[in-house]
Amino acid sequence: MTPDLRGQRYSVVGLARSGVAAANALARLGADVLASDQKSADQAHELSRTLDTRIQVAFGGNRVRPGDTVVMSPGVPPTAAVFAEAQTHGCRIISEIQLFQELRPDAPILAVTGTDGKSTTTSWLGAMAARERPTFVGGNIGIPLTAAVFDLAPGQLVVAEVSNAQLMTAPAFHPRVAVITNIAPEHLDYHGSFEAYVAAKHMILENLGRGDAVLLRRESPILSTWRAPEGARTLWFTRGELPPGEEGLFVRDGVIHVRLSHSETALLAVSALALPGQHNLENAMAAAGAALVFGIDPEAVIHVLQHFVGLEHRLERVKTARGAAWYNDSKATNPHAAMAGFTAFSTPFICIAGGSSKGADFGEWADRVAQACKHVIVNGATREKMAKLLNGRVPLTVVDTLAEAVAAAHALAKESDVVVLSPACASFDQFRDFEHRGRTFKALVEGLASASAPG
Repeated sequence: MTPDLRGQRYSVVGLARSGVAAANALARLGADVLASDQKSADQAHELSRTLDTRIQVAFGGNRVRPGDTVVMSPGVPPTAAVFAEAQTHGCRIISEIQLFQELRPDAPILAVTGTDGKSTTTSWLGAMAARERPTFVGGNIGIPLTAAVFDLAPGQLVVAEVSNAQLMTAPAFHPRVAVITNIAPEHLDYHGSFEAYVAAKHMILENLGRGDAVLLRRESPILSTWRAPEGARTLWFTRGELPPGEEGLFVRDGVIHVRLSHSETALLAVSALALPGQHNLENAMAAAGAALVFGIDPEAVIHVLQHFVGLEHRLERVKTARGAAWYNDSKATNPHAAMAGFTAFSTPFICIAGGSSKGADFGEWADRVAQACKHVIVNGATREKMAKLLNGRVPLTVVDTLAEAVAAAHALAKESDVVVLSPACASFDQFRDFEHRGRTFKALVEGLASASAPG
């Protein structure tokens, strides 16, 4: 089911997970591949050492060959010189997700994007589909799509998390069902403006056609104005009622209802969802709507809604130490994601925040923190900025590092308290990524004196 690419030329720019997977897949299919990374060989991602020996590799700068198809890493910003160089050389620029679809056009894709909630929604949706048919879950969530090119059965379903950066260079990307969880200011340093970020997200639905569908959050001021292209269906998910004549999922009297093709049924009670919080109610409805409109059996959907265990680094319960419960929400890499997580806790908690800001505005976050938290410990590159916004509004501790923040929280926490790592920031001031930060946090918590098992 894969093409023969002998005689075709590709330049792969960026050698982290998606770039290495793309380059290796292309080389295996016979393509002539140049792979490059701006880092030196010693500094490059360790995955670059797994490149196929048939690939020409260049370190110390991003390189493209005239006339090549360029597979651009999502880590390369649109302002990078290599973009202009590729255009000058007449190259076709695509992302790894579009490359996957070109290599495996037989695989139907259910794609999820959004500022927040996309990893949880993707995993929830993948679990629903997997109860009924073989399903591969990947993309921005972990395993690159091109890493599965040779492993998928003919026509196997793919559930993919896709980012704004991947969509920006995927003009022909065409999922069968698209989900957009929400849109809030994010990655402004990458795109240069909020408008450019929104335009990148919109690309997920631009190629939808007859028989396809998009799920959109009704409460979003931006998404509520969007519609699927002619021939495709627009479905909504909302915590309130759904207007007559519209398809989607909504809540009435504490019960999630679904309306498809003018048929309305009750799905399950909100209280029966496996994960707490208003943000997870929306994630659940988005995933369920995508599964149902694709044709997944409602019983499979209901079962997974009730039993899904959640994701590492997203409101992950770590353990109890001296009677205080510790949670890892390292995936809250912006203020909007952090505030969404606050809804999971019914009483004020101790919050560990801070990191690198990505140009974020912390004004609304500070207002919510002052209401939701009993003490805030800020660390990392944004500590002074956050402290200035919070000073006098909530008890506050300022430290340099995450290790110091954990120690300070442990000294403060009393029995029945809740301590949450909720950074509201990216991780790059102290860590490789949010996963590295989350695992470091968990190791620090595991090492606390008088720590006890989860429960």
